[in-house]
Amino acid sequence: MAALLPSRLTRFRAASRLCFPHLCRHHSSLTHELIHNMDKKETWDRFYTENRSQSFRHFDWFFSYRAVSGFLLPFLSAGGSGDASRLVQVLDLGCGTSDIGLGLFRDSPVPVQVHCADISPVAIATMQRQVSECRLEPRNSRSELRFLELDCSDLSGFDSHSVDLVLDKGTTDALLRSRDGGERASRMLCEALQVLRRSGSFLQFSDEDPDARIPWLESESGGAGRASVSVQGLGTHRGVCYYSYILTHRGVC
Repeated sequence: MAALLPSRLTRFRAASRLCFPHLCRHHSSLTHELIHNMDKKETWDRFYTENRSQSFRHFDWFFSYRAVSGFLLPFLSAGGSGDASRLVQVLDLGCGTSDIGLGLFRDSPVPVQVHCADISPVAIATMQRQVSECRLEPRNSRSELRFLELDCSDLSGFDSHSVDLVLDKGTTDALLRSRDGGERASRMLCEALQVLRRSGSFLQFSDEDPDARIPWLESESGGAGRASVSVQGLGTHRGVCYYSYILTHRGVC
């Protein structure tokens, strides 16, 4: 993993100019924190605090829900097959102020319980306030939306094999591109597989090439036989190619 770190940091420096150019111009100290310490709660508390404004706007790492809604929604229908009375369980790891979880809650034709989880209480409070003010209505009246402040490398609050769909949009990338985040990225992967239902899917969105990410996923998930890893290209956004790495459960880390 250490050999991959410099290239990850280089890609992040370039991506940061696309995702938050205003920070690169006006908040050089915060940009430095984001480049080196994205594994720290304090970094994200500061980020969301300094970027609050009277006019709320979702911050989406990589891309927004709209860009991948057609890809995501079929996973919800698959998760609910066989038991119409059960709420499909969705866990968005490191949700920040992204609209991914909100979009799934709003658009899912099957009843879902979406858990939006983040280590930053500032992000969670911001999202709770936004949902309360906009009065988001789900397509399925039984659907539920919850916000949780938690460390995504510790999912002990969830039962084993209880979640149908786990989402990771940039959270692993943030950890791997930090100086001290590699171990927590590995723990988060194993925790996600622990709570994933045997019929469920763990979707990890990244701009890292498959020849680097797939070996890491296979190694850190426990080796051959623990998880099946596949990849689907999601196209190019702002000149960057993105992928969804799809893990299905074969055991317990």
